[in-house]
Amino acid sequence: MNPPYEATHRVGEDSQAYFRLGTGPAIVIVHGVGGHKEDWREVAEALATNHTVYAIDMLGFGGSSRGAKDLRVLTQALAIKALLDCNDLKRATIVGNSVGGWVSATFAATYPEMTEKLVLIDPAGFEAMFQGEPPVNLFPDDVEQMKKLLSYIIHSDFAHTQTYAEQAFASFILSGEKSIVPVLWPGLFLSDRLETLLPKVASPTLIVWGKEDRLFPAELCPYLTALTPGATSIIIENASHFPQVDQPAVLIRELQNFL
Repeated sequence: MNPPYEATHRVGEDSQAYFRLGTGPAIVIVHGVGGHKEDWREVAEALATNHTVYAIDMLGFGGSSRGAKDLRVLTQALAIKALLDCNDLKRATIVGNSVGGWVSATFAATYPEMTEKLVLIDPAGFEAMFQGEPPVNLFPDDVEQMKKLLSYIIHSDFAHTQTYAEQAFASFILSGEKSIVPVLWPGLFLSDRLETLLPKVASPTLIVWGKEDRLFPAELCPYLTALTPGATSIIIENASHFPQVDQPAVLIRELQNFL
């Protein structure tokens, strides 16, 4: 397969980076906090055999504008609409993981006419998430905090070594993404929760959960599925918060079956 086409598009005063692969009906993939568009390369390549896949960096992350002053979930959803508009796309399937799932649900609830299908993978944004202190620091301050975070979000053994934690923390510091925290957290607290959004979703929806997710337990899957009209769900064994990392082949198969 040819290398992905790398580009940016404007979102008001900001810019959003994305890559594009394949031809066919459009799919937009939205990463979560701590993730980037590159994390989805394997999934994107598999889906690109029958689709045009756009994998984005959310505003504030990766190659997108770091200085965005508004990082509400709705603003991230508006950036997806801007991506579709600049590529002359009327509709797309939206696939989102973690906070990217929250963004995807917000897009689907806000722009039902532009949403072909919706896939939510261990999505953030449910009401209970805002009750009490989080179990881990999603923007770690040192290697030990990174090691603890990895134990919550990745099930595979490769991610649970000191060396991997050191490399992950070094990459995180190099990214400069900790600088967005003062804008990101207030934006999340001001955003509509999944309990408000999911009943408004009109598109066929698949909710995917990693059975070993320690950040957002898999018991949330049937709860959120019941809130979403006509949604179906699957639990992926031996996967945590990032099934695309732990079990990419299984996730690809389930996505292809749904699409």
